[in-house]
Parts: sequence; C-alpha cells; structure tokens
Amino acid sequence: FIGVTAAIVQRRFPTPSAKRFATPSSYRYDTHYFEQQIDHFGFVEHVGVYEQRYLISLEYWKPGKPIFFYTGNEGDVTWFSNNTGFMWDIAPEFEAMLLFAEHRYYGDSLPFGNDTYASSKNLQYLTSEQALADYAMLIEHVKATQPGAASSPVIAFGGSYGGMLAAWFRMKYP
Repeated sequence: FIGVTAAIVQRRFPTPSAKRFATPSSYRYDTHYFEQQIDHFGFVEHVGVYEQRYLISLEYWKPGKPIFFYTGNEGDVTWFSNNTGFMWDIAPEFEAMLLFAEHRYYGDSLPFGNDTYASSKNLQYLTSEQALADYAMLIEHVKATQPGAASSPVIAFGGSYGGMLAAWFRMKYP
C-alpha cells in the first residue's frame, strides 16, 4: 500500500517545480542601512541615531506595484529573508518589491553598537512601539527615494512576533 499511497499523494499534491518557486540560493537582494532615531517618542533629550539594516529586491518590481514588507523580528534579517519563501514565491505574480527590515537590537541593527547589551538603560528602547516607528520611517524613506514607489501600496508580512508586528503595523500606520 505504500507505493499506492505515494502515487495518490503525488497526484493530489504535486511536487513544486524548480521553475515555479524560488529557492534561497536564488534570492537576490541589496543590503542597505538607514539612519534611525534611537528614540522616536522622547521630547526632552536627543538620544542619538543608529544604522538600521534592510534588504531590498527590485528583481520583480514594477513602479507603482506593491511593496511586500517583512517586519523583522528577533534575529538577523538575512536569515529571515532566506527563509521566507512565500514572499519570494508570489513577488513575480504581483510584480512586487521585496523589503526586509531588521528589528532594532538584532543582527547589525544595534542602537548602541558594541555597548547595546552592556547596560539595562540601553534596553529601554527595545520595544515594539519603537520598532514599528522604525518601520514607518524606513518605508517613508524607500517610497521617497525609489523612483516609482511613492504610490505603491505596502503589504506587511511576518511570522510569530513578526506577524504580530505586521498586524500592529497595519493598525497603527494604515
């Protein structure tokens, strides 16, 4: 019965063709850094700025078409980019730009450089609210600097904590 079951499964659920779906080794993106405020909400003192890393792929994008935005979560953004196949799979069909933002305090996006984790005082800016403000500023920057992107709709993606960020992002920055 094993051979029969395998044949039925193969007929009902065909194996995706390599031509149809992208693989992590074929993902092409450019790495950039954007200057972010460490504290988007403080009014008394200027805490400083840091460089937020983001990845962008214009391989399938046509001006005015959507921006698929990955709300980075707790880790290096390159890992998430290389393991978020769904976005890469549907980008050609939607002629979408792919934009992956790295979450503050992870990967290369360290607000206080090597001292980021040296003091609990430095961790006060590690909040979902600050991360969402980072994402809003980054999208604003990309729309202003990428020709043809100003009118592009943005669709946020994420999983687990990143999925919550995507939902909160839609609510706070519609």
